[in-house]
Amino acid sequence: MTACARTGSATAFALTVLMIGWTSSLWWGRPAGVMSAISLVLMPRVYGHAHLASLETITNLTCTAAVIFVAHRWNGPAPPAKRAAILAGILFGLALLTKIQAILIPIPLICWAVWRWRSNAIVPLALWGIAAVVVFFAGWPYLWDAPVAHTFEYLGRTTNRATIHVWYFGQKYADTDVPWHYPFVMFALTVPAVLHATGLIGLFRGITCQTKNPPESTCTNAMSDTTTGQAAKRGSMAPVESRGELERSRDALLLSTALFPLIVFALPGIAVYDGERLFLTSFPLWAFFIGRGWCRLWNLLRRWSNSRLTAGIVCSILLLVSASPLIMMAPCHVSYYNEVTPFLTGTGDRSGLEIDYWGAGMTRRLLVRLAETVPEGEAVAITPTLHQFQADDFNRQSPVLRSRRIRIVEYQPESSTQMYILAYRRLADLPDNLDGSSTSVEVLETTTRSGRPLAYILKRSQNPSQTSD
Repeated sequence: MTACARTGSATAFALTVLMIGWTSSLWWGRPAGVMSAISLVLMPRVYGHAHLASLETITNLTCTAAVIFVAHRWNGPAPPAKRAAILAGILFGLALLTKIQAILIPIPLICWAVWRWRSNAIVPLALWGIAAVVVFFAGWPYLWDAPVAHTFEYLGRTTNRATIHVWYFGQKYADTDVPWHYPFVMFALTVPAVLHATGLIGLFRGITCQTKNPPESTCTNAMSDTTTGQAAKRGSMAPVESRGELERSRDALLLSTALFPLIVFALPGIAVYDGERLFLTSFPLWAFFIGRGWCRLWNLLRRWSNSRLTAGIVCSILLLVSASPLIMMAPCHVSYYNEVTPFLTGTGDRSGLEIDYWGAGMTRRLLVRLAETVPEGEAVAITPTLHQFQADDFNRQSPVLRSRRIRIVEYQPESSTQMYILAYRRLADLPDNLDGSSTSVEVLETTTRSGRPLAYILKRSQNPSQTSD
């Protein structure tokens, strides 16, 4: 059951936060590490997927691990040793076993490695790819008896499926017809604006946190010594790169692997849907730059004001502003849009974009209210219905409804017996007469966040056959 799966999802999210904080600390110092970890937690959409126990949280863990291992262990003047290449391949294989989104990692990584070492990158990349394929094959018994046929069958299932509709700037699109800028806009609008601003600051190089012994110098020098020694053993004369050059190289890998999914889903004919879900792997990598940006912002404010206290107060206020959506939207974090959204939609609110893809507005409080309002033993229709198991999932996972013998059934527009309706505002699929404004239904209870209704309990006031849509 989904409720039980939340333990695993929460654990994966915690490990991702820990991994990003620890790695960022190694690169730029403890303050940057702490702020990188906090920034990931403060991304409502990422936090919300962990709360819903979606597979994307596990995908974020494995894909992020595969990328940052390369960014840390391969970032030297000489190509990585065989062991580092194989270990990176194992992590990439685990990411492939998690979900197909991991297939977006190789192109930016290969381009980065060839840019770094030209033809010398061929051997480590080959070892990396072979190790990944071995792990992928060994970890999926489904492939063992017919590897090629089952691989193509799996790829076919990911592309040959029912069309999913998307609500974007007040219009309904098929998933393959969504405008090219959709992924970029969704990425821009589903992270708090302050975090985006600090991330842009973090893109600029420089000393981000003043420490007596910057971990970056220690880490980079040790890495340079190691890779130079490896190069010497191979008989090559690899140049020793400066700290700045190594940092630029690592930034290029992190930024390219974060941007590449957005670029892929912006291509014509590529299906994109469910908000940010398909490119959620970009968010943890962006958290690295946000953490570094917080430290750089603190240093800039401290120099301008000549006061550590002033810099601390300003940063604290900005951090509280960034944290407020996590509290205000709970537990409907996957319906969050940032402060810039109303200006772009032109509607004065956020209704130009999809409000509730996942039915997060059907909270425990709403279900309790449903149990209190609807007569015992009554059937309640749910809409939109996106798959045949949706109603049964509610029946199995809601003890409060079972205790009142209330059954959730699929909504039938022409049914004269479905008097009570549980609706969530997935605008691309919500029937027009159930948007909460029709006079044919009475709104009994509503889940509202940021002034927007996300879901509600409706009661029909007359026979649907007598009501015009």
